[in-house]
Amino acid sequence: MASALRFPIDPRMVPVEKVARRLGVTVARFGEIREALEANGFPHPDPIIGNYCLQAVDAWVDARSGLTKAGTAVSDPSIALERIRQRAWAR
Repeated sequence: MASALRFPIDPRMVPVEKVARRLGVTVARFGEIREALEANGFPHPDPIIGNYCLQAVDAWVDARSGLTKAGTAVSDPSIALERIRQRAWAR
């Protein structure tokens, strides 16, 4: 007998359909722009699983939009809030 799902789990590794949706484009459009995205540092899919790391995708979007500097993505909300406070007080 299969066990019932006790709590939802948000997957970290996601297929191209989810990545395209996260970026707000269709899968077809993602296929058209994928090389340009990767040339600009967009993460590649995992070579074994074939899926994309959603955190890496989010970090890339954050860096492109200026929310974080490249390579310094923050997933801990308390750190993110502290950085926001520091920026606010620096003005």
